[in-house]
Amino acid sequence: MRALVPGALRAPPVRVASAPWSWLLASYGAVALSWALWAVLSPQGAPASAQERKQGQENKALMWRLLKLSRPDLPFLAAAFFFLVMAVWGETLIPYYSGRVIDILGGDFDPEAFTSAIFFMCLFSFGSSLSAGCRGGSFLFTMSRINLRIRELLFSSLLRQDLGFFQEIKTGELNSRLSSDTTLMSRWLPFNANVLLRSLVKVVGLYSFMLSLSPRLTLLSLLNVPLSLAVDKVYNSRHQALLEVFSALRAEVLSWEVGDFPRVENFYNQKREFGRKRDIFRRSRMLWQGQDSSASSLSSPPQLLQLAVQVLMLSCGLQQILAGDLTQGGLLSFLLYQEDVGHHYIHTRLVYMWGDMLSNVGAAKKVFCYLDRKPNLPPLGTLAPSTLKGNVEFRDVSFAYPNRPDQPVLKGLTFTLSPGEETALVGPNGSGKSTVAALLQNLYQPTGGQLLLDGKPISEYEHRYLHRKVVLVGQEPVLFGSVRDNIAYGLENCKDEVMAAAKDAHADKFIAEMEHGMHTDVGEKGSQLAAGQKQCLAIARALVRDPQVLILDEATSALDAECEKAEADEWSTSGN
Repeated sequence: MRALVPGALRAPPVRVASAPWSWLLASYGAVALSWALWAVLSPQGAPASAQERKQGQENKALMWRLLKLSRPDLPFLAAAFFFLVMAVWGETLIPYYSGRVIDILGGDFDPEAFTSAIFFMCLFSFGSSLSAGCRGGSFLFTMSRINLRIRELLFSSLLRQDLGFFQEIKTGELNSRLSSDTTLMSRWLPFNANVLLRSLVKVVGLYSFMLSLSPRLTLLSLLNVPLSLAVDKVYNSRHQALLEVFSALRAEVLSWEVGDFPRVENFYNQKREFGRKRDIFRRSRMLWQGQDSSASSLSSPPQLLQLAVQVLMLSCGLQQILAGDLTQGGLLSFLLYQEDVGHHYIHTRLVYMWGDMLSNVGAAKKVFCYLDRKPNLPPLGTLAPSTLKGNVEFRDVSFAYPNRPDQPVLKGLTFTLSPGEETALVGPNGSGKSTVAALLQNLYQPTGGQLLLDGKPISEYEHRYLHRKVVLVGQEPVLFGSVRDNIAYGLENCKDEVMAAAKDAHADKFIAEMEHGMHTDVGEKGSQLAAGQKQCLAIARALVRDPQVLILDEATSALDAECEKAEADEWSTSGN
């Protein structure tokens, strides 16, 4: 710099505003070289360059998948972009006419020109406000459509997964994927495009007007751009790392269910549970406080530099007004444009939006992992014979759960179940009784041997057909909705069958005593019913399917002796 412009370093700061073009261009060249050198020699990027390139490729692939996922909403996005351009164009013209009004009032007053300027200011204000509302509504409508589509795809994928998947994944993680991560994914294109494109279009329009008013002032207003780019790089890395940690904490909080409160109350463990959750909440608060402090500290230098740049521009603008190169209204319009550029470019918009987009891509990566997962299930069966006898045969069956393959539960199990007989499996806890029931429902596949139903492998039967012929009644049935919803779950047009099944399960008496009968809400997980009533509804849910194989896993543990005997008599005439 000293060689290019002799005496530049000894010049007072205010003289920078009136520096020649060669000095300004040379200063920008030096700043650009300094920024490039900082980017190349950055210690964070040197040792992990291969990893960063791989991460960049993954992010690009995820962004492309998100774009393809949003393809059905392109017409709505196009309409939103049109309203965005119209709104930005109107907002950009308002400062121009504000300067025109100042010039008219400061010179020879022209009533027609003044009225025309005021009219156009009102017209563009109304038009930009209307377009901004349509823009926001279009983006929100598109975001809701994408959110619904992603949740449907994710929930459909979860329904197809095998039981081993749900044993490996915590409930809180699934809740987090279905709620927060799908919301972040749906925001990626509509919300970020709304903010980012609006800022980009407005910055381009503002700088176009600024260049038309004063190229010198425009160059001065760009002095703080390199610092903003440096802040952008630091903020993005910290923000993405924080969101990964916070996502794990949120999943841990979501793993807690409302139904766990009675258990805590029974064991008088409120203090300990409160302490655990309080520690998680405090860790989350400290993380966000650190993020807010970091964002505040990173925003301070650009703001100070922005203030210094404004002082230089005022000095340069005064010189141009005295020289006749710029009017007072033109300087006012330029300052309004420059302030608007700082709002949309330096503070929050273009600097931080890329980091938010990367965090949304991180959420998309987790959801796509679930969408791409292939369930560990055999090919879908097709057998659906009109009659099924119900002969069940275990031939040298061995089995180990997928998450514990080195711990076999069954080894060479062989036995036969014949129609019309009641067979009891007796053994200590962990001996494999519930595992046998799960294999009979084709929820798992044997790791060895064969499981046959009427001489055919059970996996060859059509899924819906099999689960109408082989039905389980567990000790702790899962209930929801109304009484009728529980009995007729998975069936259609079965009103008479539901009433008959409730009678056969000896549930008709207490159902009739309920306020709304069959339409009575059983509460969350059946909390409004007694334990015996829950089991009666579960038995009715099994009997309504007229199964050939009925599996009872301590299904009458909560029934009284009279009711249990009546149920046993009923079962002796239906299924195995």
